[in-house]
Amino acid sequence: MKKTMLLILVSFISCTQKQFVVSNATVQFQDSIYDFKKISKTGNVKTVFKFSNVGESQLIIYDVKTSCGCTKPEWSMNPIEPNGNGIIKVMFDAKGRGLFNKTLSVFYNGKDSPKKLIIKGEIL
Repeated sequence: MKKTMLLILVSFISCTQKQFVVSNATVQFQDSIYDFKKISKTGNVKTVFKFSNVGESQLIIYDVKTSCGCTKPEWSMNPIEPNGNGIIKVMFDAKGRGLFNKTLSVFYNGKDSPKKLIIKGEIL
């Protein structure tokens, strides 16, 4: 009985895990750093990171993790064909003061995943 329950549990866990196959997709960002420079303490500021799939397979961005809860990314989970383009929108909540430097880690179905993006600037 215990072996059966263990087998069922292992099967359930393996079925619920996200499975991403590494492919020949390669993401190339137009710029990997965006400098807001000096901004006033206004609340939300936004930027866009443009990218291309320069690989041989469809590109799927399946997650973008940020170094801070003050940074919110938005992207499409639709596959990007080879030679296709896409964007990642980034909103930063500029409530604090001083210099900031935030990292975004872009996870995708390529062997060089994740790629790092940076937003930085100074809140006056």
